[in-house]
Amino acid sequence: MKKYQKIMITAATVLTLGTTMAGCSAAKEDDTPKATQQTQTDLDKKKVIADIEMTPKKFTYKQDDTFNEKGKELTVIPMHIANKTKSEFGIGAGDFHLETTDGKKIQTFGYHDSFGDVIPAGKALDGNAYFAIPKNGKDYTLVYHPANAAKEQTLKWEIGAPKK
Repeated sequence: MKKYQKIMITAATVLTLGTTMAGCSAAKEDDTPKATQQTQTDLDKKKVIADIEMTPKKFTYKQDDTFNEKGKELTVIPMHIANKTKSEFGIGAGDFHLETTDGKKIQTFGYHDSFGDVIPAGKALDGNAYFAIPKNGKDYTLVYHPANAAKEQTLKWEIGAPKK
């Protein structure tokens, strides 16, 4: 009987120590973000206003050797706009602007293939919006707000900094 008790006590001790050691030696999760992780943005997120769906695809620098605005860089945002209404809808790159983190507005930069058109009912438009932003700019917000629209007719996307 004593031999059986010794075996049970030894087995219980080994099991307890094994469980304790496994629990204490579990890999610690690292809560610090990795330097290689990109910040979360609203790029590729569809937003809707009055049955018009708008999606900025990406935010990148545009290489153009003829662009020579001092202290600025040319950027491009490809847009996808779908008209889900029963009537045509007019829209252009000029209906958008960028906002900096300190609240400054950057209007679109006129470029030969900036989008602007009347989208028939049930159809979509893909086009580019260009912006001349300060060199070494930080994070930006893309804002849709047509010139004659009410203040509440605004969509915003947090798009971060442009990618090379």
